[in-house]
Order: sequence, then C-alpha cells, then structure tokens
Amino acid sequence: MPRPAGTRNHDFIEKRAALLDVLTEYALTSDLRRPSLRQFALAAAASEPTLRHYFTDRQGLVIAILENIGGRGQPIWDLVSIPSADPVSALAEYFRVSEAGMRHGGFIRAHAFGLIEGMGDETVGAAYLSCVLEPALQAIVAKLSGTPGLPDTQEALNAAALAVLSPLLVLSLHQDVLGGSRSTPRDTVSLVTHLQDWLGVAFTAGR
Repeated sequence: MPRPAGTRNHDFIEKRAALLDVLTEYALTSDLRRPSLRQFALAAAASEPTLRHYFTDRQGLVIAILENIGGRGQPIWDLVSIPSADPVSALAEYFRVSEAGMRHGGFIRAHAFGLIEGMGDETVGAAYLSCVLEPALQAIVAKLSGTPGLPDTQEALNAAALAVLSPLLVLSLHQDVLGGSRSTPRDTVSLVTHLQDWLGVAFTAGR
C-alpha cells in the first residue's frame, strides 16, 4: 500500500545524501547563475517533487549544499589550523594549503556559490557564513593563536584572519571566477610571496 503523505522512505538518509553529492557537484561546476529548482532536478535526473521531498524547497536545498560543502572543507580547515613554529612558517603553510584549495580544489567556486546565493537570501547568507566563511576564518585564528610570535588577543587574531583570507579570496575570484586570468592576468606566485612578506612584517610589528 502507498506510504502515508509526509512519511519518509526507509532509505531516506542514504538517498538524500546521494542526491546532495550530485547537486553539490553541479553547484560547484555549473554556471554561477542561481539555478532554479527545475535545473537542479534536471542535473540530478530527478523530479522537482523528489527534491521537495528531500529538501523541502529550493532554499532548503541550497542550505543543504552549503552544509555539504562545509563538511567537505573540514579536512582542509583542520590542516590549516595546525600551529607553526614561527610567523613566517605559519603564513607560508597557510598560503600553500589554501591557495591549492582555492585555485585547484574547488573552494573558490564554493565561496562564489555561497556569495551569489547568500546575497539574494538572508537565510542562505547565514548558512554560507556559518558553514563556509566562518570556519575558514576560525581555522586561521586557530593556526595563528598557537604560533609563537603572533598576535594573541582575540580582536587582533580576528583582524589577522581577515587580513590573511581576504587577499587570497579576492585574487582567486579575480583570476578564476571573473576571468581575470584571461583579461588581466596576474603573477599569482609573486603576489602570494609579497603577501607573505608584508603580512609577516605587519603581524610581528603589531605585538
């Protein structure tokens, strides 16, 4: 006999997870144009009612995608958060790991997706902040707070984390998402080297 309306199938969690992985890949690789629920359904070879069954509505689906991105990012944030022996090493390690994740690991697309969706929906914006942006900042705070010779007040650590993340985020958006690598290319290796040097001086001088 048919399932009563509103009840879940026995493998709800597994099927939802499988759909979510497909839809997360779609969000990270498709045109950044806020896909409709129908476009999400086509990408997952599913129906719109099926997506509503698992995610309630488009907003619920986008939030679930951001939560899934956050889970995928946790190993990188765990690696970033490991303290270093000194400020120079801390910045070098951060930029090495994070540049690879931003430029080649798909995380700039995750930030772009979260920004585009979040600016059009306050609830989604809060999900992007809590699932993607804030964990990235807190990983830097954890790394710096455990590294000798770096700022040790919470206010200074929060400011330092913003100073470290923002240039790399903007550089990756500029070169990879907005097409700057074709229209206005930058020597990213040289830029990152300058950032490491300048930030190293700024952080140690501020103590």
